[in-house]
Amino acid sequence: MRCLHLILSISIIVLLFSAGLHGKDSNQPNIVWIIAEDMSPDLGCYGNQVVKTPNIDGLAKKGMQFTHVFTTSPACSPSRTALATGVFQTTLGAHHMRYSKELMPTLPPAVKTLPQLMGKRGYYTGNIKGLGGTGKDDWQFKTSKKSWDTHSWQKLVKNQPFFAQVNSRESHRGFYPSKNIPKEKIVIPPYYPDHPVTRSDWAGYFESINRFDKQVGAIIKQLQDDNLEKNTIICILSDHGRPMIRGKNWLYDSGTHIPLIIFYPEGVKHPFGYKPGTKNSSLISAIDLVAETILMTGGNIPEWMQGRSFLRENTKSRQFIHTAADRFGDVDICSRAIRSNRYKYIRNFKTAGSINGYTTAYRRSTHPIYHLLNIMGEKNILTPVQAKLLMPLEREELYDLENDPYETVNLIGKTGFEKVHNQLKRQLENWLVNSQDKGLQSDSDAIIEHFKQYGIKTFEKRRESIQSMKTSVLKHFD
Repeated sequence: MRCLHLILSISIIVLLFSAGLHGKDSNQPNIVWIIAEDMSPDLGCYGNQVVKTPNIDGLAKKGMQFTHVFTTSPACSPSRTALATGVFQTTLGAHHMRYSKELMPTLPPAVKTLPQLMGKRGYYTGNIKGLGGTGKDDWQFKTSKKSWDTHSWQKLVKNQPFFAQVNSRESHRGFYPSKNIPKEKIVIPPYYPDHPVTRSDWAGYFESINRFDKQVGAIIKQLQDDNLEKNTIICILSDHGRPMIRGKNWLYDSGTHIPLIIFYPEGVKHPFGYKPGTKNSSLISAIDLVAETILMTGGNIPEWMQGRSFLRENTKSRQFIHTAADRFGDVDICSRAIRSNRYKYIRNFKTAGSINGYTTAYRRSTHPIYHLLNIMGEKNILTPVQAKLLMPLEREELYDLENDPYETVNLIGKTGFEKVHNQLKRQLENWLVNSQDKGLQSDSDAIIEHFKQYGIKTFEKRRESIQSMKTSVLKHFD
């Protein structure tokens, strides 16, 4: 009898050790990230009365909505690099967009991707192709051939707990023709001409957001059909801001401000700071979601990770958000920004070009507002705020976001703002040092040559489509 008890005891210990080794826990929830491309918080639940986003709005009403979340970069690849690791892309030396494979940096040995970390917690990981998912990573660092366990939803649901990323391209250009968007009700930012070209472009963007919402609805239904809705946490976010001139690629809120909605089912134990049906206005960096996702599994945030919790008890809110813009394909931007609740300070290290001038060949071929600004500028019919998009960048920018949400009045040199200017400038300089920002180091000759050739090839590839887009806009002035 004693021998039997001993055998049973040893068996139990072995089973427990094995479970602990692989991080398996039957109580761990499934987690799904639904990532939109190029989408600002232009959803119904964020106050946009033109779009129709009932699925996302419904999830926000039942879950928790975050109103001040910002990506680390206003472009997909660097932003996704940070989302993959919980570390600023500038710290990793992966700050440019469109490195060649051989020039991509290698992650430091200690740094692991989120799928790797989730795997250690016993999670099966999937970057889904299907349900509207593209399977996109677009990380700007070298990876193993297999970063995820699967791209199949069917395989994913058979291996629980799971962590899934569903990347949607719906809100990325090219937009779908707008069918149900009342163009006359669209609120156009003052730095764009209020012109039919502008309204049509924005209507296409909003129509694409409507389609993204339908994809979200399909994913929710699939979870219900698979009887997973009671044990699956859902996070809805975007990789950066809207795909417009002065949006994507730029450090204004229009380029870095994103939506974030987190939904915990009633059956899943939620953290102290999760308040269903509420809105949270704390400053949150997108890399914080990486840290929070690790905590959702019952794990601990790695010491090397720069993301931090924002839902746990006794966690401190960020005082500042830091963002960075660097080479984006064939344009060479080098800017850094720091944002508090009220103010934003931008430091542009390269100022030869204008916002409209620093536009990639791809965007010149797909963004009608780029051509509209140039044409109206030549005709001298832009407002001063609009004409500023054609002028060289200013070395420093400071904005009062409370009184100037569109960031059009630069307060550098203005009386009464010297203190906040100096404070934010000093804080930004400290962050550049403390985060070991590699984007301020000189690029190697190989990187410079790569991006030079990339620019030449891209322009030649898109030369005809650029001219075609310009011609289509010019027709409005015949």
